[in-house]
Amino acid sequence: MRYGEPPRRGRRLAAAALLAAALAPAGAQQGPAPVELEADRVEVDAAAGVSVYRGDAVLTRGTLRITGERMEVHTDEQGALQRAIVDGTPATYRDRPEGQPRPVHAEARHLEYHASGPERAHLQGEARLWQGGDVVSAEVIDVDLEAQTVDARGGEGERARATLRPGRREEER
Repeated sequence: MRYGEPPRRGRRLAAAALLAAALAPAGAQQGPAPVELEADRVEVDAAAGVSVYRGDAVLTRGTLRITGERMEVHTDEQGALQRAIVDGTPATYRDRPEGQPRPVHAEARHLEYHASGPERAHLQGEARLWQGGDVVSAEVIDVDLEAQTVDARGGEGERARATLRPGRREEER
């Protein structure tokens, strides 16, 4: 150890403190549920507020569950979740929004989830979004989770597709 360099134990404790902050209950805008993260490997950059999870990465917060092979998680100064950038085959999103009778599912090769300003998701690469029997598929799908709006765009030579089933059948719940 060189003069002025923090001991290794101190650096490990600082990284553990950042990880604990990322797992702490989110601020009022995200609700009281803690964010839980797991993967085969975790890399934490405390100064930047960024952690990278590799190998079967899973983020959960209340009813929200996001999975992928690689997940980059950004937090603010208080450790509250800001966004998650996920790659996978596929990366997945699942949540049961308050007041909704059925869970919302999504998958794509690349997924970006923003926890606020407004809460939203960007899906790219063989993107698919479904709730019960209603399905939207396209190369790119942008979802405003607060306004409950969807913008789907096909890729080159492809079109966006939607299947909407009227009514709410009990077996879809």
